[in-house]
Amino acid sequence: MKRLVIALILAGAGCGAQAQAIYRCGQTYSQVPCPDGKIIDSSDPRSGAQRAEAKRAVAKEKQLAAKLERERRAKEADAAASQAGTLTPRPETTTMAASVPAKTKHKSKAKSKKSKAASGADFVAVVPPPAKPAQK
Repeated sequence: MKRLVIALILAGAGCGAQAQAIYRCGQTYSQVPCPDGKIIDSSDPRSGAQRAEAKRAVAKEKQLAAKLERERRAKEADAAASQAGTLTPRPETTTMAASVPAKTKHKSKAKSKKSKAASGADFVAVVPPPAKPAQK
């Protein structure tokens, strides 16, 4: 009885390993034969060593990708943590204002007064003196 079960298991495993026929029916592919269908060779021409090397390369690339992703996430977390307590915006790498030189203009007295007020100095209101009467 055990031999029969083992034989059936081995026979089933052998059937699963066989390549199934693939048919090209016009612009589509199918496992079911069709009129005027052509059988396509779907066997893998690589050797066992080539397949094993390809699997090793894929595993190595997956490990490298996972490592790079961890590093990227760590850098993003560090950048977010360093900006968490500040009120300043994040520095931009390239801006139009930084690439265009600022124009220099002569400052008038009115502009200098505005710049003093903008600098954080206290505002003091001043009443202008009365105008002198015009002489005839």
